[in-house]
Amino acid sequence: MAAPLIVLVNVDRKALQQTEALLSEAGYLVAAVSSFDEATKLLDSVSPDLLVADVRLHGYSGLHLAIRTRLEHPDLPVIITHRVPDEIYQREARKAGAMFAASPLTNPDFLRHVRAALERRSGPPSGIRRWPRRRAAGRVAVRAAASQAKIVDISYGGVRLAFADQRDLPGVFPLTLAGSNMTVMVRRVWTAATPRDGGVACGAELTDPSAAEWRHFVDSVSGPALPAASRD
Repeated sequence: MAAPLIVLVNVDRKALQQTEALLSEAGYLVAAVSSFDEATKLLDSVSPDLLVADVRLHGYSGLHLAIRTRLEHPDLPVIITHRVPDEIYQREARKAGAMFAASPLTNPDFLRHVRAALERRSGPPSGIRRWPRRRAAGRVAVRAAASQAKIVDISYGGVRLAFADQRDLPGVFPLTLAGSNMTVMVRRVWTAATPRDGGVACGAELTDPSAAEWRHFVDSVSGPALPAASRD
């Protein structure tokens, strides 16, 4: 079985390198980045098994990253770290659905927290995303599960959809492109509420990702692929 992949985020380069070494020695694959922007791009191009983010990320916070991750990757466990114990950060991390761990480099319980977080994720390690995601130009309108939706980003293997209001989605449903007769079947992978607009986001994978017509469509409506470390 492949080793779990951990995305590690810390603006302190020395702490980043030392924590990366600690996790690597424990047998984990580690993708280490030093900024909020690098982390968001990485999370959009790979499917990690755990996110470990420091509280202080210059103009952002690891808590911002945890909240974003909860919306876009709701099955991904998150650990928020800080150099010292802090009850406020611990409470805010819990509100964001994340764990909190102080002083990773000197905390004897840090690796235990990592193991516990990975155990919370159902299924085997997910490794690297099979198809790179691309932003859909202009948010393409589609009909999904008999409802209007828009494609936020897209790949040969699946889509992330945005619905204007809350709804229950079936496990498998048709996706029909507006102004086109092309329909593909997709399988719901995750859904999450989007509090800002009262809608819901959905990640779905194609049941037949080899369809040539779909691949041509992806190439016609999407921009360059988001950065990816590697692919299956």
